Amino acid sequence: MLWILLIMKLQSLRGKWHATVMPALRRILRWAPLLMVILTVAVMGLRSITARAVRLVAGESLPLTAIGYIVASALVLALYAVLCRLIERRRITELSRHTIAVATGKGLATGFLLMTAAVAIMYIGGGYRITSTTPSFGLFWIFLYCLLTAVAEECVFRGAIYRITERSLGTTAAMAISALIFGGAHILNPNASLWTSAAIAIEAGILFGAVYAHCGNLWVPIGIHWAWNFTEGRIWGLPVSGDLKATSLFHAETSGPKLLTGGAFGPEASLTVVVLCSLLSAYLIYDLHRTGRWIPFRGTRFLHGKTARHNIR
Repeated sequence: MLWILLIMKLQSLRGKWHATVMPALRRILRWAPLLMVILTVAVMGLRSITARAVRLVAGESLPLTAIGYIVASALVLALYAVLCRLIERRRITELSRHTIAVATGKGLATGFLLMTAAVAIMYIGGGYRITSTTPSFGLFWIFLYCLLTAVAEECVFRGAIYRITERSLGTTAAMAISALIFGGAHILNPNASLWTSAAIAIEAGILFGAVYAHCGNLWVPIGIHWAWNFTEGRIWGLPVSGDLKATSLFHAETSGPKLLTGGAFGPEASLTVVVLCSLLSAYLIYDLHRTGRWIPFRGTRFLHGKTARHNIR
């Protein structure tokens, strides 16, 4: 008899929990600034843990490292999707499996073409010269393990910061805030300065935000980010955000004005990349306005965590 009464009491408490505590907890967690912090800490924390685990398990093996980073990327995507599903109680349309192949392919092609065009301009201007070539099948594995950075950063800066700010404050604020935070996140990189962070905010922060707003999914910005880093560092042999990669298809020297080459930080600090990316961003922003997808400013929603439109990407 006591067991029956205990079970009934537990069921009553469970009902009260779901009726009162859970709705209140969800309202707190859906507060826009807190939600962004939760997603950022969770995603970047898992990225750090899995990256260390891969290095520990794989050691110097490129194939094992590549496989480990693919698994780590999948775990990061899964964590992001689960948290958004549990807290926001919505479909995770920005990671739709129906668009993954085509959208990621578009992103990869765009990232490759952007960085290759920048290198071509540097070459024409006399600022880039190939000194040697080192073809290696190992670059295939390096390409695969370049994925984790793109996945984690796009989930944070576009999936969390941009998306949540856009639905709360509008597109202008989302693009500005996410770009500034993205640029600022690179201030501690080797050879970084206020200019390099500003350049990254303008060329990549605004561009990736505009691409996300235009495409409605994370696959395209992930693809651009992935190909951007690989093409810059592993194909053309240039520093990626100040970090020079040892293994690359071409080994090169740069010379001339820093506005052309970016100096020790790499092309991301050059006016060349800033202008190229800004032109593409301008077109995407124009098209967002033309098609009515630019969300106007909605000030008070940010603090109350309310959505601004049907598009809770």
